[in-house]
This record gives sequence, structure tokens and C-alpha cells, in this order.
Amino acid sequence: MKKGKALALVSAFGLLITGGVAEASTTYDSYSKNVPAFNGSAYTGYQGMTGYDTKSETIDIISKSVGGDYTVDIRAQRDSGEKTPWQRNVGDDTSWTFYTNYLNDSDHSYRLQLSNDLSTPVKVLATGSFRTH
Repeated sequence: MKKGKALALVSAFGLLITGGVAEASTTYDSYSKNVPAFNGSAYTGYQGMTGYDTKSETIDIISKSVGGDYTVDIRAQRDSGEKTPWQRNVGDDTSWTFYTNYLNDSDHSYRLQLSNDLSTPVKVLATGSFRTH
């Protein structure tokens, strides 16, 4: 009986540790968006937060490619309306992290807004991925 209780406690403790680590981040969601010309904007779908509430919300972004010799500006938007500052002139093979002042809350999610410059005369295909955690 004591052996069974000890095994159950060790198993429960292991699940708690593993569950906490697994909840620390989400997987990357890919995006492929045509950003309209002349200051046009395109949006990704929302990705939910993990609810790992001892850390501030962060958004990791990887820009794989932007069509032609163009760049785009990218920011993250929280479903409650808050926005990160713009990351300007994003091109190919670029990555960065947005840091927020909010504790990670599974009731919220983020999407990306991608925007062309006012002087960009064509739509531009931007591809990459992002994750919230």
C-alpha cells in the first residue's frame, strides 16, 4: 500500500512538472499573406495564449520571405485591442520577439498585422510564422 501511494505521488508530481513545461509555449503557426499595395494591411488568424500566468506575454515572429525587394511592417494585436509597436522594414530571414506588459492569460490571443509602405505600388506576399507564449 505504501509503495502504491509513493508511486502515485511521484507520478502526480511528474505530471505537474511536465504539464507546466509543456504549457510554457505554443507551436508556431505559419502565415502566407498578400499585403495590399499603398499602405494596405493583411492579418493573420488569432493564436491563443497558453495561460502560463507567471510570465509576461511574448510573441515570437519569424519572417521567412517578403516578395521582391520589398519590406513590410509587422505588429502584434491582442484580441482586447492593445497593440505592440511596429517592427519596421521586415524582410527575408528575420526573427524577433515582442514583449508585453501583460501576464500570460489563456483568455486572450494575438494576431499579426502586416502593412506595406504608402509608396509600395504592388501587393507583396509575406510568409513566416509566429507563436504566442
